[in-house]
Order: sequence, then C-alpha cells, then structure tokens
Amino acid sequence: LLSQFAQVGTIQNQVPFFEEAGFPVSVTAGALGAVGLCSAMTKFGFGWLCDRIQAKYALAIGLALQSASLIVLMNIDAASPASMAWLYAISMGLGIGSWLPTMSMLVSSYFGMANYGAIFGAVTIPYAVGSAVGPLVAGGMYDASGNYDTVFVLFLACLLVSLVTILLTRRPVMR
Repeated sequence: LLSQFAQVGTIQNQVPFFEEAGFPVSVTAGALGAVGLCSAMTKFGFGWLCDRIQAKYALAIGLALQSASLIVLMNIDAASPASMAWLYAISMGLGIGSWLPTMSMLVSSYFGMANYGAIFGAVTIPYAVGSAVGPLVAGGMYDASGNYDTVFVLFLACLLVSLVTILLTRRPVMR
C-alpha cells in the first residue's frame, strides 16, 4: 500500500512538478514516457533477478531505485538541467518494474501455488488502494501548501518504510 501510494502519487504529479520547475513540455512528456518504457523493460530484468536472488531482495532493489529517484526529484528546481529529469525518470522506471515479478515470486515462494490466485488477488487490493489514494493526497497537499516539498518527503518516507518492511519479511511457517 505505501509503496504504491508513493509511486503512483509521484508519477501522477511529475508532469505538473516539471512544468512548475520550468521544463519544456518535450522534457516533461519525455520523462513520463521514459518512466513507462523503463518500467516495461525492467520487468524482464527483475524476473531474471528473482531466479538468482530472493525476491524480497530484488524488490528491495526496486524500492531503493524509486527512493533514489525521489531524492533526485526533490533536488530539481528551475536551475536544474534536463538531465536531472531524465535521471529521475530512468531510475523511477527501473524501480517501478520490480513490483510485478517480485510480488508474484514472493507470493508463490511464501505461500505455494495451491491458492496462488486468491492470495495474489488479496495482495493487489492494497496495491490498488495505494495507487488510488496517493495521487489524491498529493494533490490535496499541493493545494494546501502550494508546493511539492512535503508531498515528496511523505512519499520518500513511505518508500523507505516499504523497503525496511520487505527486508524484514520472512516466509510464514505453514502448519
């Protein structure tokens, strides 16, 4: 829930943030496209990685990439070069691509395949809630403050809590 809250909230607000920072529409649109393209390509990479290391560590890498991208975003202002927007977009896209392959591997390795569909479906409920609520909260916070400073700090905190949480998870004991 928290990672999706931050992830989708950031993505949905990146265009107005970049426009407010003074980036041309071409950079803004390109960054949005780069996030999606990198996310699509990275799914293969994280699937491959899950075959070599525990899925929770692969997901932690994805969350760390998203956290790093948010730190880049927090340091962008009107004087920043367009390369900062691209650095943000590429690192965010690379991190976003981690969710689907890692979560499907986590569910199957932690709970088995007997009830995989129901369990994975249950996992996607908080994913959907975070995805729906994150952009709304970000918009409300922006409207109240007139900037994204607090929004991005909140999102970074959510990603860091998600990162620590996934690292602390253990395979449940089946009885």
